[in-house]
Amino acid sequence: MNQAQTASLSGSLVGGRYQIVEPLGQGGMAHVYRAVDQKTGSQVAVKMMRDDLLNDPEFVKRFEAEARAASSLNHPNVVRVIGFGQDDTRRYIVQEYVEGSSLKELIMSEGPIPWESAVPMAIQIGLALEHAHRNGIVHRDIKPHNILITRDRIAKVTDFGIARATSSNTITLTSGVAFGSVHYFSPEQARGTIVGEKSDIYSLGILMYEMLTGQLPFDGDTSVAVAIKHLQEVPPLPSLHNPSIPRGLDQIVMKCIQKSPDNRYGNVRELVDELDQLMIDPNGVFGVVAGLPDKDGQTTALQAMRPDPNYNKLREIERTINERRRSRHRDTAIVFAIILIAIVFVTSIGVWGWRKLSGTVQTDPSRTYELENYIGRELDEVDAQLKKDKINFDVVYEDNSTVEAGIIFRQSPGAGVIIKPNTSVVTLTVSGGLELQTIPDYAGQTATKAQTELYQTYGFNVELMHENSGVDKGKVIRTIPAAGQKAPRGSTVVIVVSDGMPLVTVPDYVGGPFTAAKADIAKNNLVLGPLVNISIDPLTGAQIEIPEANRVVIRQNVPPGTQVTTGYVISLTYGTAQDYYYFLNPTPTPVPFVIMPDLDRMSLTSARTMLTLLGQTNLTVSYITPESALLEESKLYVIIQSPAPETQVLLTDPIQITVGSMADYNAYKNPSPTPEPTPTPIPTTETTTAATTTAPPATTTTTAATTTTTTVATTTEKTPPGQGN
Repeated sequence: MNQAQTASLSGSLVGGRYQIVEPLGQGGMAHVYRAVDQKTGSQVAVKMMRDDLLNDPEFVKRFEAEARAASSLNHPNVVRVIGFGQDDTRRYIVQEYVEGSSLKELIMSEGPIPWESAVPMAIQIGLALEHAHRNGIVHRDIKPHNILITRDRIAKVTDFGIARATSSNTITLTSGVAFGSVHYFSPEQARGTIVGEKSDIYSLGILMYEMLTGQLPFDGDTSVAVAIKHLQEVPPLPSLHNPSIPRGLDQIVMKCIQKSPDNRYGNVRELVDELDQLMIDPNGVFGVVAGLPDKDGQTTALQAMRPDPNYNKLREIERTINERRRSRHRDTAIVFAIILIAIVFVTSIGVWGWRKLSGTVQTDPSRTYELENYIGRELDEVDAQLKKDKINFDVVYEDNSTVEAGIIFRQSPGAGVIIKPNTSVVTLTVSGGLELQTIPDYAGQTATKAQTELYQTYGFNVELMHENSGVDKGKVIRTIPAAGQKAPRGSTVVIVVSDGMPLVTVPDYVGGPFTAAKADIAKNNLVLGPLVNISIDPLTGAQIEIPEANRVVIRQNVPPGTQVTTGYVISLTYGTAQDYYYFLNPTPTPVPFVIMPDLDRMSLTSARTMLTLLGQTNLTVSYITPESALLEESKLYVIIQSPAPETQVLLTDPIQITVGSMADYNAYKNPSPTPEPTPTPIPTTETTTAATTTAPPATTTTTAATTTTTTVATTTEKTPPGQGN
């Protein structure tokens, strides 16, 4: 369908219900349009099969398979199929309209996605695949192009065009074309063997690798070259491309893309569960593969690159693919090979017969020879050809982890160079196969020792990588590949060396926005601890909940400039900007005072209440008798108080009262009078007129806990004559 035909569909009805609005894009076998459902008024996406494929039974079969597979699924992370059918000659699928972009477009526009965002997307994709697998459907074409991302970052899986029921056994159609995108399909898809749920796990692992690094783990000039890499090579850890990726996520991705399905996750749910745990503990141990023990016999996590242990099978596969690669026309490969072999055989017989008849061929000194490309060919084959053509050559054997033993992988001079027979020498470098070495455990040892042994004893190339950790500075944390793993001689081993625990200088957050302090704490790998809100409603005394955007930091538990280790807890006290102003400029509190009330004969209960209402809390109570201490406060009465009534006292001044029962009160206030002794008359010799003044009654002054009784007595004096009262 060309552009004119595509444009002409705008405004037309499909299935008598869906009105085409505009084209959205196109895939390998269909055009996709945005349309409006005339019955509901909602927007939908209509996928219409390309006109040039309508007569191809295999693509029609694929199109119908997608419709059936997707329509049987109902999951929030799967693009929902509303219906499908045929309108005249046009086959179509109607599905929900997802406003957003594909994951591939997101990666191309933004580059590597931060792992904090990539992992939730991978979890959503995994949940969609788990739903499909439970319904007996394997997707077989998981790639970023088939993942739609909404504006709120919800992932939806689409394009079940090559999905199959789990009872199916093949990934090819009758034409022999392998299904799945070569950059994302699994080794079993490359081999053309049975494809199951674990193939989707592998493709999801490749997809996660691209999300996290922005790069494909396997790439090449041709599809066959990429397929060979899926079968033989192990990519570097994602964190070597993007150091921000945590170690645990490295392990999960590497387990997903294991060559052997048995070494991957048992099902998608296991993968989703580990991704969930990773969000809680990014540095935990993940990606554990059963059956791959370390030197102590314990199952290890996939912390580094691990080649597929079934090398014999890989060699057989590589040999098959190399043979297929020599033919540019796969459909006629067998016929072409037979014809070629027949021509070579007839030619060889003719040359052999001619040489037998004519004797030894004398080489013309002026003759030249153009070298062919011998890379990828077996040594035995090239050996015979060069000897026949009188070309001198040397063979050099080297270990090679990716090329089968006996295959040439380097030549000098290169193809196309003109040489003279019997004078020039061609050097052929041939793979000696795999010679794997087990990597020792250097954890806790010096980097110098590890570097020396790995290079001199085991023949590895060594690189150093530094990171902060609780291990002593300068000591080895781990190696990549991990200790106990095997790697070919000449490959690179990364030694991860500790730089010690990182220190963070605590900034001054006081007076700044709470949101900025919170972000900075996270940025410095510190932990935001308990928060204290000091904002109080002055009318009700209730605490005011402040929106996070309006919070101002008033105090911090760690002084600015203090150096702490990562993970240290920082607690903040916050309030409003007004609270912070009052914190810096507190209003002086006036010194209050009160007039001491008269507590005399007041019950102890009432006295306490009155003093509390006046703000007096510094009260000391003493009992006039030991027996009174046993009475209830309501039956005790104030006998003595200090300070005295009407005295001006501060709120902080001590108040002392002495209490007792009512009998104690009356006895203290009204003591029994002491009888006066009878005076003895004194005889006198003269008559005296005494002026007697009656003594006033005794005056009682009570101060604190003492009572002083003063008696004022009169004196009798002789009154001069004529002077009386």
